[in-house]
Amino acid sequence: MNDEHMERFRDWSLEVTKADSRYRSEENLAKQTTNNDFLMPIYAFYYWVQKQGVYGEHILGHSPDNKAFYQITSSLLQRDIAISKGDKPNNNFLYPKLFKNCDSRNYKDRSASENEFDELNEYIISCFKGYERASLLLIAQIINMAGGRPVSIASLVRYQFYKETVERELFKEKKNRFDVVPRKAKFGNTMPIKFPLSTTLSVMSFIENELEPFLSENDIKRYDGHLFLNSKSHKPYTANYISKIFSEITADLGWPKGKSIYSLRHKFSNEQFDKTLAIAIELGFSADEASIALQMQKEMTHKSGGSLKNYVESRMRIGQQTEANKQDLKIKALESDKQRLLLETQKAFDIAEQKVAYNQELLKKIEELQSKLSILKQ
Repeated sequence: MNDEHMERFRDWSLEVTKADSRYRSEENLAKQTTNNDFLMPIYAFYYWVQKQGVYGEHILGHSPDNKAFYQITSSLLQRDIAISKGDKPNNNFLYPKLFKNCDSRNYKDRSASENEFDELNEYIISCFKGYERASLLLIAQIINMAGGRPVSIASLVRYQFYKETVERELFKEKKNRFDVVPRKAKFGNTMPIKFPLSTTLSVMSFIENELEPFLSENDIKRYDGHLFLNSKSHKPYTANYISKIFSEITADLGWPKGKSIYSLRHKFSNEQFDKTLAIAIELGFSADEASIALQMQKEMTHKSGGSLKNYVESRMRIGQQTEANKQDLKIKALESDKQRLLLETQKAFDIAEQKVAYNQELLKKIEELQSKLSILKQ
C-alpha cells in the first residue's frame, strides 16, 4: 500500500458507492462511508504494523521537508511522540488521503435527541393499539439500543430468542449483550446485532405477551416465525414498510424531512462513540480516531477488516468491565424500564376504556329491558 494506491482505492470506493441502487445523491455521506469503512482501517492496520518495529522504517510516516520517503504519509507516529513529551501534536496530517470537507452540516440534526425519542414513543402509544403498537415500540427500542437497520430488524425471527439460548448466553456465560445474526443484512454481511440485556428481555416479553396472543387470536396457520407482522395482512414487515410507517409518524410529529427511523441509529452511533472513547481512556487504550473507528464498525455492523478482528474484540471484551460500560448498561436498563412502564400504563388505560364501554353497553341493555318491562306491566 502507498499513497497512490490509497487515492485510487478511495476514488474507486466512492464510485462504487454512488453506483449502488440505494445511493440517494448524498455525495458527502458516500465520502464519509468511504473514509470510515474503507480508509481508516487501512491507516489503523499500517499504524499497528509500523509500531511493531520489525517490518521496515518507512511504511508509515510524515516528513514535511520531504527528505524521507514513506509509502503511506501520516503523522500518527509523530503524534504519539509529541503526546509522550507533553507537546501539542500536529493533527493536520494524520489521515491525509481521506476525503476532506465532507462532513454534513446537518449530521447532528439527523440524530434524534432523547426528548425526540420520548416524543416518538408517546405518539406510538397514543395513536396505535395492541400488537401493532407493541411492534413499533419494540422496533424503535431495538434501533435506539442496538443500532439495527430496518432490513435486519424485518428479518428477525422468534427462534433466535429462545429462552434456553438467551439464558445460556447471558447468564451462564455471563455476557451483557446477546448476539443475534439477522437473516438479512445490508450487503449480505453476517455481523451480529448486539442486544443489551434489557432489550433482549423486551423481545422475549413481546413474543410471549404480544406476538403469541396475536397469532392465536387471528388463527394464523402459515407462519415463518417473523417477529413483526402486518396487523391487517398478517404478512411480515419489510424494510420499506418499516421506513414508510416511521416516516409517516415523524412527519406528523413535524420532524424535518429525512430525519426518521434512521435518526435513532445516528443517536445510537453518537452514544456508542462517547462510550467507546470513555472506555479507551479509562483503560489507557489508544483513543485515536482509527482505533475508535474500528470498534464503531463492529458496533454498527459495518464490514471491518478481518486482520484486526482479534484486536477489536479484545478491546471490546475488556471494556465490558469498565465503569463507563456499567454506567451505559444502567442507563439502557432505565430507558427500557421507562418505555415498558409507558406501554403498561397505556394498556391499563385501554382495558379500563374497554370496561367502561362494556358497562355502558350493559347499562343501555338494562334500560331497554326496564322500558319493555314497564310496557308489559301496563
